[in-house]
Amino acid sequence: MRDSTTNKRKQLEALKNVKGIQCILNKAYKILGNPILTHDDEYKLIAYTDNITTDDPIWVEIVTNGTVGPERLEFYKNEYFFDTVANAEKITFLLSDKLKYDRIFGKIYDKDYIQVGCACMVACNKPFDETDPELFEIVCDLITRELEEDEFYNQYGQSYLETLVSGLIDGDFKDKKLYTAHVEIVYKHLKTYIYLSVVDVNQCGAGPAQLAYYRDLFKNTEPAFKYSVYSNYILIIFSTENVVMNAEKDMNKLNQIFIENNMFVGISSSFENLFELHKYYQEATDALNYGINSHDGGQIFLYDEVREKI
Repeated sequence: MRDSTTNKRKQLEALKNVKGIQCILNKAYKILGNPILTHDDEYKLIAYTDNITTDDPIWVEIVTNGTVGPERLEFYKNEYFFDTVANAEKITFLLSDKLKYDRIFGKIYDKDYIQVGCACMVACNKPFDETDPELFEIVCDLITRELEEDEFYNQYGQSYLETLVSGLIDGDFKDKKLYTAHVEIVYKHLKTYIYLSVVDVNQCGAGPAQLAYYRDLFKNTEPAFKYSVYSNYILIIFSTENVVMNAEKDMNKLNQIFIENNMFVGISSSFENLFELHKYYQEATDALNYGINSHDGGQIFLYDEVREKI
């Protein structure tokens, strides 16, 4: 078994020189013995192993239709697939008594390490070996490497992140259990105490056309945070392990940009639940508007410090 695993690992690692997700999936199938498909965050099919005949209903549905329908999403929810995926660092089994075959799920990312989709291997040809998860992780890394070089998926990752943030603020996700795994994309790498910053760039003469420019400038300056354009503002989701947030320290790399460009920033109180983002967006905008109207010479305004004055 050890020699066989080592040999398969070497074969998979050799695929780093192979170009194209389709080619990678076909070659990985020959090595691992089970087919693999990939889809984006919105369940749209990206690619799948060629010439596969299977009675797996999920495989048939997504390959036939290019996506899955609402009933399938309800099935995922009821079988706790979304919870399983949300709690997985990268690779996990998706198991259900209602399915004939087990499957292994893996997350795939863009160059900014935003999840843009997944890969799924279905045990319809043979049962999984105990080493299949670690070998499948290599396949996910190969697919991620391909997507990192694809400008479409790099733009898609940021766009979908913004869709999630907007949906959380607008309260679009009525059935939260359907979006558990999606919201995990925003949670990824956040620390215990989460904050929302709202940045007004209008004061420095920048219009709507410059919002994406400054968002990308912020992202390049401090890649650890999450950024989104929303309602003529740039939103920054950041976090800390400190009970008391120090704006100058925790946003250190961005402060100079704020000062040089006369930008005003409102920061919410700390929170844990992103499904309550609307509340903290309101706090951050309240702090921002107070700061702009107070003319006290500051540029960063914390809701916790100004709430009594609002």
